[in-house]
Amino acid sequence: MREQFDAVTIEDCRKFTGAKWQQYGPEALALWVADMDFPIAPEIQQAIQERITHHIGYPQHGGDPELQQAIVDRMQERFGWEIQTKDIMMIPGVVRGLYGGVMALTQPGEGVITQTPVYPPFLMSIENTGRTVQANPMVYTPEGWQLDFDQLEAVVTPESKVLMICNPQNPTGRVFTRAELERLAEFVLQHDLLVISDELHADLIFEGQHTVFASLSPEMEQRTLTLYGPGKTFNLAGLGMGFIISRNPALLAKVRKATVGMLPEPNVLSMAGTLAAYTRAQIWEQEVVAYLKDNRDHLNARLKAELPEVKTASPEGTYLQLLDFTAYPFAAEVQKTLLAGGVALNDGPPFGKGYQGYVRLNFATSKQILDEALDRLVATVRQHAPTV
Repeated sequence: MREQFDAVTIEDCRKFTGAKWQQYGPEALALWVADMDFPIAPEIQQAIQERITHHIGYPQHGGDPELQQAIVDRMQERFGWEIQTKDIMMIPGVVRGLYGGVMALTQPGEGVITQTPVYPPFLMSIENTGRTVQANPMVYTPEGWQLDFDQLEAVVTPESKVLMICNPQNPTGRVFTRAELERLAEFVLQHDLLVISDELHADLIFEGQHTVFASLSPEMEQRTLTLYGPGKTFNLAGLGMGFIISRNPALLAKVRKATVGMLPEPNVLSMAGTLAAYTRAQIWEQEVVAYLKDNRDHLNARLKAELPEVKTASPEGTYLQLLDFTAYPFAAEVQKTLLAGGVALNDGPPFGKGYQGYVRLNFATSKQILDEALDRLVATVRQHAPTV
């Protein structure tokens, strides 16, 4: 399969109408929105094609039992977390889970604490529903991005109701250690908070081990909505499938009440593809994670050798990396500057206040495309001397 990943060309990527390669026109190389440029696993393709040949009627309420059981099995086998099928709510994508969780667990004006920089829909789901963002900025250190527990204690107020976390963290690529998560759990109990934990990238791990936040203790299980799904790991974002998992039926009931009439039943093709992903595509998954790790290492070797003034930390998970260009005179317009040089990346400000001068790079592409993008990026940056 490595040969198939290596073989992906710019021309291949431009054939399709998806957002990634169409948004910025035919001249730019698209290393921005978080999906992969690789074709999906043949087992998933076959399952979807087979499902199309069957009756496409209404799905069972709550989703196919076979898929529900596959999720239960995956949680146990991957993460040592025991759940039951009744603990799963299928949703058409994790972003809906962010919005549904915020609406269900808080009231307008109440506070939601989250670490920044963070995937923009975290902040959007808080702001667009009339809640208050209580940002807990992470700290960049020589060892990489770290949680700021002192600031976390400073930001919490009596209006704080929810801690919303992203682990593995998008866009920094951190995979939080069990000790870090346990310290967050202590904070949650101390301040009587509920938790929304986005663990969509939990299978894309290069270093360390993913710990499901809710699995830390029975107390955390009762306080937590866990968001998970196949979209990132198996490149199925366009199918629209995700899960809200909670061992507390009252929390799931609140989500259902808050989103009644707004979240459709699971799509039958999405369920067929997800079931195949979780039960038949293990080899493809292993090989794509290995390929992504090689891309990560290659990217960071080139950045260190060719652009040492760019501050960055090699991600422990995800296929996303945050780059700090604040040493350069074009930092205020870094995304536009790099786009003019032929590379489309995500701009920093949507990830939180204070991230102007940062961009997020997606390295889930073939090595040939990654190298061409890096060649363009280096050529553009070298036209501008860093600020002393």
